Amino acid sequence: MNKNIIDTYSTIIELKNVIRTGWKEVGVSPNKIESIMDHIGGSVFLAMIISTEKNYTLDMTKVYEMIAINEIKKLETNSEYSIGNTTQYSEDFVISLLGKLSNSSRLINIYKEFKNGETEEAKFVGMILKLESDFQAKKYELDGEFTLENAKKDIENYPEELKSQLTDIKKASDGWLTYDKQYYNNEFKEISEELGEQ
Repeated sequence: MNKNIIDTYSTIIELKNVIRTGWKEVGVSPNKIESIMDHIGGSVFLAMIISTEKNYTLDMTKVYEMIAINEIKKLETNSEYSIGNTTQYSEDFVISLLGKLSNSSRLINIYKEFKNGETEEAKFVGMILKLESDFQAKKYELDGEFTLENAKKDIENYPEELKSQLTDIKKASDGWLTYDKQYYNNEFKEISEELGEQ
């Protein structure tokens, strides 16, 4: 049983070395780019803070597990662990890795619950993962790592209906914040709007 723990975590710990490539694409300095493990940690703290402050009645253990499990698929960007490039392969990879644990069925079911996106916990986690990225975009902007020039180049990759809303952005994070609002409930939209004003 200990072998399962050691082998599984020895793979997952590599998330410390897998960067979030979107930041590289918008010109953030290589030594400043967050890892997937950084994103997991930030998302867990953000979930804890929002659920407490907004009095969400959720199964927070499940929320934290969803946040962590969902990011395992990012190990596929590391060729040593790669088994393919499609969403289905990502799901197979996560299930295969978790399946090495003796009592894996609960974790696999939690992963599937998040992917289906129908429970309150799954919806909450979906918004948390987006909002944490918005916070990071704002942090990079305030640190001078995410420039308005690079943000405007990034907007060229957005859907046409959003490009028309972003013709006159004033700050680098405006595009990210505007794009992600479509995924938020009213409480998350309010947080996003106040974040954008900073």
